[in-house]
Amino acid sequence: MGDKPCAVDARVILKPSKMHSPLHLVISPYPAQYEMSAITKGGVFIFIRPIKPEDEPLLADFFRKLSPQSIYARFFSPMKSIPRTMMARFTQIDYDRDMALVAMSQKQSKEEILGVARLMSKPGGIELEFSVVVSDMWQGKGIGATLMEHLIAIAKERGMETIWGLVLTENTHMLALARKFGSTVRFAGGNQYELKIDLKNHSSSLLTPGKTLVAEAVNAEK
Repeated sequence: MGDKPCAVDARVILKPSKMHSPLHLVISPYPAQYEMSAITKGGVFIFIRPIKPEDEPLLADFFRKLSPQSIYARFFSPMKSIPRTMMARFTQIDYDRDMALVAMSQKQSKEEILGVARLMSKPGGIELEFSVVVSDMWQGKGIGATLMEHLIAIAKERGMETIWGLVLTENTHMLALARKFGSTVRFAGGNQYELKIDLKNHSSSLLTPGKTLVAEAVNAEK
């Protein structure tokens, strides 16, 4: 074979990785431990669970029901529909690195998403970016506050110290919700505020699977 190298034998040794999630490259399975039933401050029965890839049609329907004002408040720009690539990114997530929770109606004859909350990470960071959006006809019933409480519990479980987000200055509902969870509000330039919640001051913990959370601690507007 001339000067070309040739492998006549090879051996592969497997051993446990010293690198903990989320630094590995394996996408974790669906985290059923984050599923919970809840009764919001406004008396709405909801089922909160992590988003799934098959939720794409439900998420598209949720988006169609949002008002132009709610879409602008969430995406900071007008949108008539969610691009397919963005939809895939929203529903096909690495549960170890990020988290997306959906609040499902428990009173409807068919599945319907009433609200969506997200945590987005940066490699090696000790803080997560968050966002919350609730369907217009379900705002003011405590769904956003219940989702927010669950987000905080998940972030604390993952050892995060802070969650943060950007919000438009005119988004008074989100500003009120964040303040009720102890968020600081800092002008970020233009028409945006930066929200930061120090998780060390929160006692939120994940609900025991199979039990129902009755929201009572936070009287929020979303």
